Amino acid sequence: MRRLLARSTVAALLAAPVVLLAVQGAPGTASLAAKSAAPSAKVVAAARANFVKTMSTHATEVGTGGVSPGGVDHGAGALRGSAGTVTADQSYNWSGYADTESGTKSVSGVTGSWVMPAVTCPTAPYQNSDAFLANWIGVDGFTNGTVEQLGSGAQCYEGVTYYYVWYEMYPANTVEEGTTACINDNVNCPQPGDRLTASIKVTPAGSGENNYTVSLVDLTHQDESFSTTQQCATDVCADANAEWIVERPATEIDNIIQILPAADFDRTYFTAGTVTSGGHPTDIQGFKDGPVYDIAMIDDTASYILACVDQPAPPGTLISATSATSCPTASPTRTGGFEESWDAGF
Repeated sequence: MRRLLARSTVAALLAAPVVLLAVQGAPGTASLAAKSAAPSAKVVAAARANFVKTMSTHATEVGTGGVSPGGVDHGAGALRGSAGTVTADQSYNWSGYADTESGTKSVSGVTGSWVMPAVTCPTAPYQNSDAFLANWIGVDGFTNGTVEQLGSGAQCYEGVTYYYVWYEMYPANTVEEGTTACINDNVNCPQPGDRLTASIKVTPAGSGENNYTVSLVDLTHQDESFSTTQQCATDVCADANAEWIVERPATEIDNIIQILPAADFDRTYFTAGTVTSGGHPTDIQGFKDGPVYDIAMIDDTASYILACVDQPAPPGTLISATSATSCPTASPTRTGGFEESWDAGF
């Protein structure tokens, strides 16, 4: 759940093998997997500990280390996108949009809404494999080393599906929110179809610190809503990016990037995406202080699209990542909306 690697670091890490921790079946072959008996409290605790550990590994957002078809490399070099224009980009674990400051202004607010998507867990012989999905909004992480974010998540753990709401404030770990019944027993949890709205507000706190108020409202299950204010030093959290992202977590162990499979999800929609910069709120594409990036998620061999904004092919269709026409650059709606579709989980 972390930031963009510098180009040199990406190249070094990708020289080592990118390891998938689990394998999913071919797109279109999976079906909902669930055990006949509810998991015990011990298994629920293990699943949730695994989710928090995976989301808290502080691996970087994994860029491709090169120029995407029709796009740019946003690594260690200067950003080449023009202010207010939408530019294509690719990532191994992110898909969605990022607005990036290129001047002296900073991001002071981000909002977004979405409907929690349903996920389909792997079937035999991979029914006990882990698979993940996270929908979130955030500040930072696209061009620097911190990220302040919150959202929803889904996890396939030993054949059972778990749904979460959570936040993360650099450098602390992911924090799961929700009711005690959900956290302890996996009941009364957020569910697919829940309407969620989230916001991040950055305000000065004095003494070289900023306050980050992160708030999420589950309009369907109000008990899952939360709000908290955390601090970060102004020389640590740069407030340089705003993001609206679908993610499969990536971890970094002994300088080897390990990327978890993306759980098969139905279409997911973001709406009301806004960013505040220099005191002025705009929709995602209305951002004028720097480039707007349309990010496609690709598999670890850079061969296939895993998730694509406003994709041209039916969901579940394997589409090539090597052609600019496979996942063409798309613009969000004037109200800050876009959709994502799953294509493959490997």
